[in-house]
Amino acid sequence: MAGFKGKKYKEEKVSEIVKLINDSSVIAVGSLSNLPDRQLQKLRKMLRNDATLIVTRNTLLKRAFKKAGKAPEVLEQLDGPSVVIFTSKMDPFKLYQVIRSSWGKAAAKPGQVAPFDLLVEKGETSLPPGPVLTELKQAGIQAQIKDGKVVINKDSVVAKEGEKISPQAANALSKLEIKPFEVGLNLTSAWESGVVYAREILDVNVEEYLANVQTAFCNAVALSCEVAYPTKQNIETLLGKAVRNSKGLALEANVYTKDVIDLILAKANAQANALKTKAKVE
Repeated sequence: MAGFKGKKYKEEKVSEIVKLINDSSVIAVGSLSNLPDRQLQKLRKMLRNDATLIVTRNTLLKRAFKKAGKAPEVLEQLDGPSVVIFTSKMDPFKLYQVIRSSWGKAAAKPGQVAPFDLLVEKGETSLPPGPVLTELKQAGIQAQIKDGKVVINKDSVVAKEGEKISPQAANALSKLEIKPFEVGLNLTSAWESGVVYAREILDVNVEEYLANVQTAFCNAVALSCEVAYPTKQNIETLLGKAVRNSKGLALEANVYTKDVIDLILAKANAQANALKTKAKVE
């Protein structure tokens, strides 16, 4: 009976995944390695109205994708414990940004490799005097008691980039509430219309990207104005420039029009005054 239930469960699960595959325009794969359950639940809550997360055996996932006959490229992304995300409400880049925003800080553990130089900056701490002073010194942090508080005397690197974090350093960082690691779902790739986007492509710095687009737009408008190529974006600027140039030409050639007659008279008056001054005529 247990075997029968197991078979029935698998069939139902495969059918569920097949429906999600057929109904979704975007399918993403993430690695569950080193992902705390609380982070996964947080992500489920964030995406509950926009996407569906499936965590099950890769064998069932592969069976479902083959049965659906859609997005076969996703099968190549299933390596190790994985979560598959199905959505039709977000493109791959938006989905990646939402997932990235769910990441949180995590404390260092002994034996972990430092992702960068782990620096403890000098200054006052909130730690009360006591054994903690010795613990900080064991981690290579110069500290002392001042005005009843523990004060870091100078910037101290407790672990360099690429080095394993010692138990003393991990303990000191924990006491100082320094969390150097980020924890979250590592989205490895996303599929859309037969195209697989790797994490490196999805990881877009939005602020930098928008700044580049704005700079490109300004440069394009400036170039189009320089060569007098009319567009919707520059037509007012071009017309304004043409008006100024035509007035300048009319003024230079003394062409009498209602737009420049006042300027011509003002120029003539200025020239007359200049001549009077030079001729010493009162």
